[in-house]
Amino acid sequence: MKTKCFTIFLLCVLSFFCGAQNAGFTIPDTICEDKPFNITNIQPTSAISYQWSFCTGNASYEPDGLNMGNPNQLLNAPRYIALVKDSLDYYTFTTNAGNASVLRCYYGTSLTQFPLNITNLGTFGTLTDQIGGIQVVKDNGIWYGFIVDGNNLFRLDFGNSPANPPTTKVFNLTGVISASGLAITKDGAMWVGFCNDIGADKLFRIEFMPDISSIPQVTDLGNPAQLSAPTGLTLAKENDAWYAFICNSGSNSLSRINFGVTLLNPAPAGMILPDIDVLILPTAITIINDCGGINGFVTNCVQEADQCIVHLVFKNGLGGIVTAYHIPNSGILNKPYGISDVVRQGDTLFAFVANYGSSSHTRMFFASCSGASQPFYIGPDPPAITYPDPGNYNILLTVDEGGANQSSLCKNIVVMPKPDIALGPDRVFCQGKRTKLDAGAGDSIYIWSTGATTQTILVDTSGTYWVHAINFWNCEADDTIKITVNNTAASTVDTTICQGLTYWAQHALQSSSGIYHDTLQLANGCDSVVTTNLQVEECPLLMWYPNAFTPNGDGLNDVFRPVGVNITKYKLLIFDRWGALIFEASDINTGWDGYIKGQPAGPGVYTYHTTYESLQFPGEMHRDTGTFMLSK
Repeated sequence: MKTKCFTIFLLCVLSFFCGAQNAGFTIPDTICEDKPFNITNIQPTSAISYQWSFCTGNASYEPDGLNMGNPNQLLNAPRYIALVKDSLDYYTFTTNAGNASVLRCYYGTSLTQFPLNITNLGTFGTLTDQIGGIQVVKDNGIWYGFIVDGNNLFRLDFGNSPANPPTTKVFNLTGVISASGLAITKDGAMWVGFCNDIGADKLFRIEFMPDISSIPQVTDLGNPAQLSAPTGLTLAKENDAWYAFICNSGSNSLSRINFGVTLLNPAPAGMILPDIDVLILPTAITIINDCGGINGFVTNCVQEADQCIVHLVFKNGLGGIVTAYHIPNSGILNKPYGISDVVRQGDTLFAFVANYGSSSHTRMFFASCSGASQPFYIGPDPPAITYPDPGNYNILLTVDEGGANQSSLCKNIVVMPKPDIALGPDRVFCQGKRTKLDAGAGDSIYIWSTGATTQTILVDTSGTYWVHAINFWNCEADDTIKITVNNTAASTVDTTICQGLTYWAQHALQSSSGIYHDTLQLANGCDSVVTTNLQVEECPLLMWYPNAFTPNGDGLNDVFRPVGVNITKYKLLIFDRWGALIFEASDINTGWDGYIKGQPAGPGVYTYHTTYESLQFPGEMHRDTGTFMLSK
C-alpha cells in the first residue's frame, strides 16, 4: 500500500513539473513571400490557453514616437529614465538635474495612454544637480530604486509596490568622483551593478552581498575600454557571456566590455567599437534581444532633427561587428538624454526617452505590422501562415496567460522576396512580326512554356505563354501572357481592259499591261496586299466608262453610268474598296448617284463590273472590270 501511494505521489509531482513547461515552437528561419508555412513542435502539448500573434512589434524596424509633453510641469532638465512593470501596471522613474528630484509616472495597465498619476518624489534631502542614472528592480517581492549622485548611491525602498512612498538610504561610492550612468542586474544568485565616473573616466562595480538590501561593495575597474567622459551604460547577456556597453560623450564613441561568464570578472577586456561615426554626444543606451534579433538604441544629446537617436544592429551577436545609423526623429526629441529599457506589451514594443532640452518625455513604440495572412490565433494548432511582403516578422506564443505557468516565446522569421516577374498585358500584333517576352533580370532559373531556359524569348505565333522563375533564395513565381497574331490577307486579281481605258491600281490609274501591288489596312489593323495582273488589249469599243464623277448636286457629272452602243443585255455591279457590293443596275440608262443605303458615299476609288451583249456580237457575253474615282 505504501509503495502504491508513493508511486501515485511521484506521478503527481512529475505531472506538475511537466505542466510547467515553457512555451516553444519550431518555424523555418526563412520563407518566401506568399508561400504558406506551418508552425510545428508546439510546446507545451497541453496548456489551458494558447495565444498567437504573427506580426508583433519588431525592433529591427524603426519606431514611431509621440512627445508626451511635461507631465504636470514636473520635469526639469531630465536625465535618466527607468521603465518597470509591476504585475499589470507600468511606471517610469526620471531623474531631474534642474531641481535635483525624481519623478514617478503611473500609466496603469496600458503604455499607450498618458500618465494616470504623477508624483514628484522630491530630493530626498541631499540629491544634487549631479543626479545621474536610475534603476528600479524587484527582489523577493520588494521593490528597490537606485540613483547615483556625485559619489553617492541612493537606495529607495518602496516595499511591495513601486507606487508606495519610498524610504531612503545613502551609501558612499568609494573612489567615485562624479557618477553618471547606472546599471544593476542579477547574475545568478547575486545582484551586481556598475556605474560610470564621468569625472575620472572610470568604471566601478557595485556588489550587493548577500542580497540587494545589503550594503554595497565598490570595486574600481579602472578604464578597461578607452572611456572618455562616460555617461549611460547597459548590461546584456548572450550565450552565457556578459557584456557592458558604455556611451562616451567625450569621444563620441561606444565602448564594449566583455566580462565572460560572470560580471564579477576582476579584469574584463574592453574596446572602442569601430566604424561607428554617427554618435554626437551620446548619453544613454538600451539593448533588446527579442525574437532572435539584437538591436540597440543610443541617444545623441543634440537638437538636430534626424540625429537624436542612433539604431545599433548586432547581426553577429553582442560580441560581433556593430552597424549604426540615424533614425528619423518621430517624437519631437530635443537633446534626448536617457532612454529606458525596451519592453513588450502585447504586440507592441515600448521605450521612453527623457528630453533634457525640452523637459519632456517621448514614448517610442514599435507597433505591430499588418502583413500576416491573419494577425492572431487562439488555440494550440494555428493554421498555415503567409506573409505577402519581404521583411523581418515576429511570431509570439503566450501560453496560460494570467496563470501561474504563464510563458511566452517570440521568434523571428525572415521573409525573402519572390521573383519580380511582369510579362505585362496581353499583346496583339500582325503576322510576319514577333515580340520579345522578358521575365526580368536577377533570377537564377527560368523555365518557359516553350521549353526555353533564358531570361527572354521571342514569339511569333498565337498562344498562351508562361514562365516559372526561381531566384537566389529559392523562391518561385509565375506569370502568364496571351499572344494574338492577326493574319494578313493576300489576293490576286486578273483584269483585262481595252486599250484606251484605265484601271486603278498601285495608287494610280493604269493604262498599260503589268503587275501592280496595293496595300490596304484590314479591320484588325493588319495589311492586306492585293496583286493585280493587268492586261491591256485592242478591242472594239462597245462600252465607255468614265474615270470619275462628282455627285455634288451641281447637275454636272452627278451620276456614274457607263455609255454603250447597241447594248442588248446589261448588268452593272459597283463595289467599295473592301469588296462590298454597294450598287447594281440592269438598265444601261440607270447610274449610281453616289449614295449607299441613303447616305453619301465617301470619296475614294470604287470598282465596277459589267456584263453585257451587243448587236455587234450577238450571243457573246462581254465582261469589263475597272475603277473610278468619286470626288466631291
